[in-house]
Amino acid sequence: MYKSYTAKDYRKFLKLKDDYHVDGFIDYGTGLNVKFTLEQLTNSLKKLKVDYFISKLESEALGSISEIKVGDKIYWFTNAYGGAELSELLHFACIFGSHINIHLGSCGGLLKGSNSRDLIIPSWSYAEESSAKAYQPEADNKFWPNETLSNKFEDILSKNHVVHRGPTITYQAVLAQTMDDVLNWSKQGYYGVEMEAATVFSVSNHFKVPAVAVLMILDNLIEEETIMDTNFENSKSLRRQVSQSIFDVSVKELLSK
Repeated sequence: MYKSYTAKDYRKFLKLKDDYHVDGFIDYGTGLNVKFTLEQLTNSLKKLKVDYFISKLESEALGSISEIKVGDKIYWFTNAYGGAELSELLHFACIFGSHINIHLGSCGGLLKGSNSRDLIIPSWSYAEESSAKAYQPEADNKFWPNETLSNKFEDILSKNHVVHRGPTITYQAVLAQTMDDVLNWSKQGYYGVEMEAATVFSVSNHFKVPAVAVLMILDNLIEEETIMDTNFENSKSLRRQVSQSIFDVSVKELLSK
């Protein structure tokens, strides 16, 4: 039922202007401190030396969205933790005209020989969760990003970072993960486990919007490293440097659309 409503219907419901549009969407997947992500996005905008204005949308349904205005263009940014709310925000962004959807975030490392703070650009993501399957039921649980966009991000980011290109698994029950899960996923060839990529790809593909994901290995699970280790807290500043670099590349690409 809700899937049949148009952009006009939702603009009216959300109390948006009749010509309201979204030119691009970017999110950062994290359940940890989310304040720094908007700060890093703002840092990237400043580096580009563009005039911009950021505000929260005055809508109960869109309260998690930061609206970024650059000239006559409008971009959306949000933090995401799992696919349920994210699928709705992506749905709105896409029907309002988004030209590009960029998912940033972190993942648990499953690739032997990789290291914390390495980057993974998913070649596809496997998921059984409902938000991804609802938008691409024909996908056989494999959800794909835009290859051209993924290639571009890999070329740029690999100049300064170790970048791995391979499949990830979207699995939303973090605390339910076991070491057996980690070993099985690694054996099956997955590079990382995350919570949102499949949803981003599925919704974007449904609306024919190019999408890409860039993930930093946060806890290198295959090496039995977790966020509870002492080294995790000690390496916070290094992780922030990497995520800032990812934001710089992503925001530049976002504003080009």
